[in-house]
Amino acid sequence: MDLDLYIDVIFFVNFFMDLLLLILLKRVLRKKVSWGRLGAGAVLGGFLGCLEVWGLTVPGFLFALISLIEACLLVFVVFGWRGIRELVKETITLFILAVMAGGVMEMILGYTRAGVYAMNVLGGNEGYVLPLLGWIFLAAGVFFLVQGLWQLGDEIRRERKNLYALTLRDGDVAVDVTGYLDTGNCLQEPGSGEGVHIVTKQVFEMFQDSKGERALIPFHTIGNPGGVMEGVRIEMMEIAGLRGKARIKGPWIAGAPYGLSKKETYQVLLYGETAVREDKKGGIASGH
Repeated sequence: MDLDLYIDVIFFVNFFMDLLLLILLKRVLRKKVSWGRLGAGAVLGGFLGCLEVWGLTVPGFLFALISLIEACLLVFVVFGWRGIRELVKETITLFILAVMAGGVMEMILGYTRAGVYAMNVLGGNEGYVLPLLGWIFLAAGVFFLVQGLWQLGDEIRRERKNLYALTLRDGDVAVDVTGYLDTGNCLQEPGSGEGVHIVTKQVFEMFQDSKGERALIPFHTIGNPGGVMEGVRIEMMEIAGLRGKARIKGPWIAGAPYGLSKKETYQVLLYGETAVREDKKGGIASGH
């Protein structure tokens, strides 16, 4: 096989992989970077990839050091110098994304025909050369899959950040549930103007015999004409925190006519202005 053609292919494969990886890094770090800097970083990555393929066999520790220097060079070219702390943060994030992309690529190469092509290309068999366009599509597929996995993880992290262990109490009924603090929940009981915590239908049914004040609470959602939910004022809601429990006396709850969480992660949608924070004395302060 012609070595020049081989190096060309390796360069373009590394160029597109690095370009997509740097775009992903830019999105993850939420930083504004010009296409010129991204392109320069990708060109550098393609060039460094060619040097590795040329047979620079070095001991493992030295290879790791070279990889670290290469990563620092890439983030420096793309993001510029913003201090050692930012450089370390950018480099570590790049390594994490690269490991994720490498794992996805390994899976693709191991379980598809792409692996056969790759092994034959590395072995110098011209009859099994995967077209450059195929490598580009493969790189793009890895990019979108890694991006999707990262976004999913970020969404789960942000969702769990606003999850709280709750106990709803009324008379002899005490129900332990999980609540999600949603700033978009602005539902209020029309008579008092107090905030309403939305609960699942199953949870609301446990308070059907409550002697608390009742009301019909109108609601509407995006893309939904809305309707009316039945609400009841229960005796107490406890919100578990880091150092204790916050207690809200006489909160309104309303039974949702629809599901709150697709994966049933939580059963209560807390009123958006519910304050859940540590007070100065080390306890938990809250309100509605």
